[in-house]
Amino acid sequence: MNAARATTRTGAETGVVTKRLHWRGKLVPYITAWSAESVPQPRVERRITGAGEGIGFEDEDPRTDRRYGVLCIRSTLTPGRGEPEFRLIHPHRQRRAMDHSLCQVCSGPTVGTRADGRTLYLLGGARPIAEGETTAAPPVHPSCAIEATENCPPLRRGHAAALVERATLYGVAGVIYNPETLAPLPHVGSRPGELPHVDIAADASRWTLASFTVVSLHGVTPVSPDELHAMANPTGAPT
Repeated sequence: MNAARATTRTGAETGVVTKRLHWRGKLVPYITAWSAESVPQPRVERRITGAGEGIGFEDEDPRTDRRYGVLCIRSTLTPGRGEPEFRLIHPHRQRRAMDHSLCQVCSGPTVGTRADGRTLYLLGGARPIAEGETTAAPPVHPSCAIEATENCPPLRRGHAAALVERATLYGVAGVIYNPETLAPLPHVGSRPGELPHVDIAADASRWTLASFTVVSLHGVTPVSPDELHAMANPTGAPT
């Protein structure tokens, strides 16, 4: 039986020691979900919330089931148990990474790692990152971004990187339910594999079962693959 192996690493960008999990020789990013963390979801029902009519759970606890007033899916926290689901993101760890600007791969801090105060973002798809674009992808260190592009199948098919001056809260990513039928609406994300992004100020947020926090990116400067490698290896030493 294969088991997760934990190692520690001192981040080149931060000097912070982080715990890293490996599975069958592959690094498992911090925000990756593990099979043992999946839990059955309660049935979504129509209910009156503080903002008006929307969706909720029958046994809802607003202290844990809502964020920014939006209903959130449930999950457990057992990283390293079961098998990594490389195509799935863990909701709680994604939100924590967004809240504290943690690297999506190693969980180390990304704020203050550059003299100019900018932060690196890495998104799936070949289209360049646009000014004001919204994303559920947390920031990343340059060296961790290289690891991700080499080991993550979706990113190997296409990715874009950019340095960002600021990331501001936009809303959530999740499944939107039809207010009339309570049937889930088709997923239409702006990038491959993405859930729809919903502004927390929009009426649609009351009908959304959220998985992730979404930010909008401002002061965007695209980063080419060569520039990304140079950022990850500033001394120019062989890697």
